[in-house]
Formats: sequence, structure tokens, C-alpha cells
Amino acid sequence: MRVVRDVLLVPLGLVLFLSGILVVLPFFGVSAAGAEVTDRGTAVAQRCRFAGPIADSQAPERGNVLGFGHICQARVTWRDGTTESREVSGSQLTPDDIGTEVAVVERAVDDSARGSGTRPQLYRADFEPHPVLAGIAVIGVCLLGGACALVGASNLHQRFRGGQRAPSA
Repeated sequence: MRVVRDVLLVPLGLVLFLSGILVVLPFFGVSAAGAEVTDRGTAVAQRCRFAGPIADSQAPERGNVLGFGHICQARVTWRDGTTESREVSGSQLTPDDIGTEVAVVERAVDDSARGSGTRPQLYRADFEPHPVLAGIAVIGVCLLGGACALVGASNLHQRFRGGQRAPSA
């Protein structure tokens, strides 16, 4: 029974470690921390899909969306009256928002890692990024995942390479 536990600990640990990066960071909106709000408006989700960990974007830039979450096509009406169709990722809109007006802001998100300076991204107007909480959560989830994987791998290594462990008294 212990072998099964140890075998399951390794992939569980890896999944937890990766989810710390691919789920927790996007959930807390780390990329939007400190990003300037460039416009305000309302969005009505028209259709949504759940995707991840790496999803093809339907936006004109055709990039990739990292992380798990809902990606919605929405009709956005800006405060100056212009209307456009936009993709909203990061579960900022969900299937529950289809047909409902939601106040949104456009933020100039730093995209210098891709070499393109900033890129506009939509967020709910009431959404606030929490980089400190994200850091704590990522460290916690990644440490837990790493510990699970290491304990499982270490136990398996001892069991099959170093012989059976003697039962403890």
C-alpha cells in the first residue's frame, strides 16, 4: 500500500507545482499589478470556453494564453461610444456573464518578456490584482507540490534501489 502512495505522490506533487504557476498566478492577476488603466467600458460576453494550460488566442495578435480559465469573446462598448469585439481571458468573464453587461477596464499590461512593450488586456472593473497574495500562494502550492514529489521519489528510490526499509519500532 505504501508503494501505491509513493507512486501517486510523485505526479500529484508535479501537478501541484505546475498549478502554482499556471493556475495561481493568473487567478491573482499578477500581470496586471501596477498596470495603468487606459480605458473604461462595458462588456457583454457572447461565448466562452474553458482552456489551459496553454491555449490559442482568438485575438488579432494570435498569441497564447497561459493558465487555466475561461476565455470569452465579448462585445465591448467603450465610454466614448465605440464598440468592438474583444477576447477576455483569465476568467475575467465566465459563461455566467453571457448576455449580461459587466463593467470593464483596459489595462496596459507589461509584455516586455515577449519583446512587445505593453499590450492592452481587459479586466472586470472591480478586479484588483493581488501580487503579494499570489506570491504567498505560489510559494505555498509549489513547496507543497515539491515536497510531495520529493517524498514520493525518495521513498520509491529507497524501496527499489536501497532495499526495503526496516519497519520502525
